[in-house]
This record gives sequence, C-alpha cells and structure tokens, in this order.
Amino acid sequence: MPITIKPYLDIQFDQPKVYLVTILSSDHISWEFCMKILIYTFHMTPERAKTLTNEILTNGEALCGVYILEIAETKAVTVEEQAKKEGFTLCCLVEEV
Repeated sequence: MPITIKPYLDIQFDQPKVYLVTILSSDHISWEFCMKILIYTFHMTPERAKTLTNEILTNGEALCGVYILEIAETKAVTVEEQAKKEGFTLCCLVEEV
C-alpha cells in the first residue's frame, strides 16, 4: 500500500492588528520629562527622542510607535501614570491602523 506524504502544510496565520501610540500634550511639559519617556518607555535613541520631543512641544502631539494592542496599551498607561506622578498633563492615544 503506497504512502503519500504531503510536502507542506497549508496553514495560514492571521497577522495581528497593529495600533499607533501617539503622545498628546495639552499643557506645558518639560523637555527632560518628554525625552525620558521617549528613551525609556519607547526605547528610542537620544537623537530620535530629541526630534519627537521637539514635535510634541511644538505641535502638541507625535506618533511614538506602532505595536500590537497589549503592548500599545501598556506603553500608553505607563506614560500617563508617569506624567501624573510628575505633575504633567499628558495623555496617549492608541488607535487601530
């Protein structure tokens, strides 16, 4: 009796949805605080953090990263809690791409 082995499996995986994390600044925040958040929470280089800090302080917002939902929510909560702890009004927007 012949045995047939299928050369590959026809399995398809769904791509996870991704979410944008944007920092919104409605009031004054310090340059140092913004740099610290971008470097330690979003793991940016100092050069990239400097560019985004300037954008946040000038335009009031900046896109900080694209993540799966759980990571995006965790980063947003971390930023907002740290801002509140240090007395700044700052929030993060998490939106599906």
